Amino acid sequence: MKKNVSDQAQKAGLLSKASLFASLDPEDLRLIARYSGYRTFASGEVIFAQGSHREELYLIRSGTVGIRRAEEGETSQEIARFVDGEVFGELDLLDTAPRSASAISEGESTLLVFPDGHEFADILEKHPGQFARILRQLLGEIAGRIRAIDKLISEKTPWIEELKKQLHRDRLTGLFNRVFLEEELPRIVAAQPRTSLLVVKPDNFKTINDTYGHEAGDKTLMLLAELVKSHLADGDMGARFRGDEYCLILPGRGAREASAAAEALRAAVRAIDVRAITGTDSFVITASVGTSTHPTPAPDARALVARAYEQLWSARNAGGDRILVEEG
Repeated sequence: MKKNVSDQAQKAGLLSKASLFASLDPEDLRLIARYSGYRTFASGEVIFAQGSHREELYLIRSGTVGIRRAEEGETSQEIARFVDGEVFGELDLLDTAPRSASAISEGESTLLVFPDGHEFADILEKHPGQFARILRQLLGEIAGRIRAIDKLISEKTPWIEELKKQLHRDRLTGLFNRVFLEEELPRIVAAQPRTSLLVVKPDNFKTINDTYGHEAGDKTLMLLAELVKSHLADGDMGARFRGDEYCLILPGRGAREASAAAEALRAAVRAIDVRAITGTDSFVITASVGTSTHPTPAPDARALVARAYEQLWSARNAGGDRILVEEG
């Protein structure tokens, strides 16, 4: 019995040193300690997996724990790391939804787990009054943390905006990138009665890379990017879609205007002087351009990109150096 009391006192002492539990009185700490237990995890061992269900929180007695999240089709990325004395999983204690990330032990670690060997709902039913008080205090602490984070984000808004700009820009060309298209194009088309999209791709870019080298290829990509920029009117946006493919977003313009812009762009690509890159005046770049328009025939941003891209490949498959306009 004395050993059990001593064990609970040790756990309560450990809990009292964690900021999440620091405001609880000794009686409440002893109650949490009573239903808590130590677990030791080997290096690389999964503490809980993304998508699993378990209402538990963890306090690190010793060691380090990494929190990793995997998006669909991608490898997992570490999004947080916890060390001695820190608590994680507290929000999952009250949430029956699947866990949004995995926790993995980095080196051997010992954790105090609450609840250990008990269902949280059963503990609440057994000690309703005391745990109602405990949860109010814990939720107050968690809410305070969230407010502090919100304040930090508000104070750092210029920094965040600058970071967002960097995430949305292609490093080589300075144009917007595919992330921008995926995240911002839905907002752009929603704000306009109509929006057209052009996708342009050089027909013979691979020949430049294979014949004159990748440095010549990069210089050509820069020339194409500058050409795209020169064909943007006020309010238009240009993006490097992927590789040697570029998009021009034309807010407020329909299929007829998109057709004229696409033909002008195709002719301008053909007129690019690449002699300084290739060392010969016999090489001419040609390009294919596909277009589509929202809301007809493209009902949303995703369809707008997909349909313009289909038109691009149809133009290439028809011999290249041409445009194809999808009209509603």
